[in-house]
Amino acid sequence: MELSLHQQFEKQRLHGVVMDATDLEELKSLTQQLIDLYFQQKAATAWAIAEKS
Repeated sequence: MELSLHQQFEKQRLHGVVMDATDLEELKSLTQQLIDLYFQQKAATAWAIAEKS
């Protein structure tokens, strides 16, 4: 699946945030946010699949 141009830019921006981070707490906070988003996306995908059935 291809990312939209907007998603590609957002992905690159987040890569930059991670690579430029010098504060461990900042990285921990970002990681926690990404984990939350990942599991929200998994739940939304599971819901969408269940609704199709």
